[in-house]
Amino acid sequence: MAIPIKIFDVTSKYERNVLDQYNRYQEYVESDTARMRRLHELNRLSPPEVVEFDNPWWKFWRRTERIELEPTPLTDSQFQALLASRKKMQKLQFACEGATEADAPLLAFLRDFGYRNMLTEWNEHHFFMFRPVVRWNGATVELSHLIIGPSHLYIVEWLEGDRSIYHISKEKTWIHQPLKGENTRVVNPLIALTRTEEIVRLFLPSYDGVLQKVTVAPNGYFDHVPTSSTTQFISRSDYDQWLKQVNGRAPIVKAQQIRDVATLLDQTAQMPFRQFMDQ
Repeated sequence: MAIPIKIFDVTSKYERNVLDQYNRYQEYVESDTARMRRLHELNRLSPPEVVEFDNPWWKFWRRTERIELEPTPLTDSQFQALLASRKKMQKLQFACEGATEADAPLLAFLRDFGYRNMLTEWNEHHFFMFRPVVRWNGATVELSHLIIGPSHLYIVEWLEGDRSIYHISKEKTWIHQPLKGENTRVVNPLIALTRTEEIVRLFLPSYDGVLQKVTVAPNGYFDHVPTSSTTQFISRSDYDQWLKQVNGRAPIVKAQQIRDVATLLDQTAQMPFRQFMDQ
């Protein structure tokens, strides 16, 4: 699972010191995983089963008996699912300083198509910013998603239609043709990608990796794809192979990658998590 480091303009722990907080995150997860594994081995992660039965009428002082049975141990798959769930929350708490588990149901972005894909399908050697808000020309601007890997920086817009066809054009909107139902219009994602690329190049003028704009429709298709374009169009037919290549390019986290992340974070707006929740 990739590591979220910035959500909109919410204050992130990584803004203090990326490398230090990244190491703290790794240590935190390792210690929590070891603790949970010990509890799992002791069968203390499942609640005990309680059986109640009625006593004879003459035992009026205790009409109901309660017996606790040994809990059913979690299966390996259940335990791994529990660890994965805890890890998602731990990652969120570093990206959004002040967030608690009680806040999770109230955070709509956790259910966002792009957030879920970036979190679960990109490996942990990638850091991602979910629509970061940066300071630019005296104003705050919301960018496309940024995914920073060891050798590639991806600027990404996600299209979530299931087996939809997106008709590419130079207009401000594209035609979205769903499998069922009437056609609709969606904002041309290339506009946001181009603006984001311009700003990122200003923040990282000496970036020596590959800066790649990508429009991704993991469950859909594109029509009228330009023969020459600086943007990649990844559809349902090539998404799995492309993602395999993406993760294959990221075997380790590199020092320059950390420095690039720190530079980008320095340009982002900061809003306390509680203030973000009160908006």
